[in-house]
Amino acid sequence: MAGNRSKYLFKNIGILTISNFASKFLVFLLVPLYTSVLSTEEYGGYDFVYSTIQLLFPILTLNISDAVMRFAMDKEKNIDDVVTIGFRILLKSILPIILFFIGCLYGGWIGAIRGYEILILLYFIFYFFYQYLIQMAKGLEKVVDMGIAGILSTIFLLGLNLLFLLVFHMGLLGFYIANVVAQGVPVAYLLVRVRIWRFPILNKIDKSLQKEMLNYCLPLVVTVLWWWVNNTADKYTVTFLRGASANGLLSVSYKMPSIINVVQNVFIQAWQISAIKEYDSGDKEVFYGKYFYALSVMMSVTCSWLIILTKPISHIMYAKDFYAAWEFVPFLLIASVINSAAGFLGPILAAKKDSKAMALSALYGASVNIFLNIALVYFIGIQGATIATVISSFVMYSTRKRAVGTEIRLENYKTVLATWLLLISQAILEIYTSFWWAEILIMGLMLFLNWKGLKVILQFVKSFITRKG
Repeated sequence: MAGNRSKYLFKNIGILTISNFASKFLVFLLVPLYTSVLSTEEYGGYDFVYSTIQLLFPILTLNISDAVMRFAMDKEKNIDDVVTIGFRILLKSILPIILFFIGCLYGGWIGAIRGYEILILLYFIFYFFYQYLIQMAKGLEKVVDMGIAGILSTIFLLGLNLLFLLVFHMGLLGFYIANVVAQGVPVAYLLVRVRIWRFPILNKIDKSLQKEMLNYCLPLVVTVLWWWVNNTADKYTVTFLRGASANGLLSVSYKMPSIINVVQNVFIQAWQISAIKEYDSGDKEVFYGKYFYALSVMMSVTCSWLIILTKPISHIMYAKDFYAAWEFVPFLLIASVINSAAGFLGPILAAKKDSKAMALSALYGASVNIFLNIALVYFIGIQGATIATVISSFVMYSTRKRAVGTEIRLENYKTVLATWLLLISQAILEIYTSFWWAEILIMGLMLFLNWKGLKVILQFVKSFITRKG
């Protein structure tokens, strides 16, 4: 039993790794292209649009996609009813966006997007459908299709960006077109793969099930908004207090932490399915705890290496004026590590259907983030935004840990906290000194403290390879 569920988790991780490595890492390699072709204002403007889409998605859709994923895995629920309820709410959410952009197109409401209204509207629509279909595919356990959709998105994003930016020199227009197509193609693929036509979308819906799903997903709107706040409130604050160019630097500095986010997202997507499937097992506490520690060690070691290599990687990634973004990377890397711990606990709360606890943790984190962003950016500049992100991430993680309670047995917990403190020390040394040798010593100490965790990871991998063979 234990071997089968570990194999199931690793199988999904393998599939999603291929997809996410392609979609995230190759896009990561496009950053030098973006920073050499686009100005800080242009890239900052695009990032502002993208952040706004991420904000509006959970609000307008009532975050129904998460409910579709969770209830689709509930064997007691009718899958046709679950998908129908979710799809109708999704369609209704798009109407106000269309009306808004009609106003922008003919009324010139927002000058910053003038000339790009149609493309940005299409980006909104495809993004909404893509996020919904990914969660639907996850609930149906169509992990392979999720992976293929990610690869398709990458192929078109990479190919069209190279074509439009380097060959045709279309600038921001080509950048938007590439992003629209990269969202639209996987949407078409997933619509076919889930066979959306087989669901009775026009039939009468189950009102009681709809109420149950809304009761579950509405608190999660707050949760998703926190992730948005934690990732973008600093950008809004920096934009208003320091200008669009400063936001361009901060936005680019998030690209290196995206390496950690790739690893985190792959694991969490696969973990979300396993956490729900294993919730009723007799030894779930040990199962949850073992993988929490493994994830923590994996994220922390990756973070430590990236902090040491921040400047060399920045020389490669960031062209021209963007190089100054390197000093904002270390703290954002640490925030990604803590976010991965909070993200791990989320699926356990989802398995309990305790969306209110997730919402409360999100509310605390968002409140701290907003307050500290305003205060710290005002007094110490862009770096204040990264520090605020670290602190608010820890607040959310701590709140979730209390909410999970005895559902997880966290051994070596003091070691986890000590490792995070070592990462903070390493970040301070990287930003404010040139003592690279001290950073290496800190990493060595970290590896020594987490030797047990490293052995656990190696055992997982060895066990999986042996069974697969």
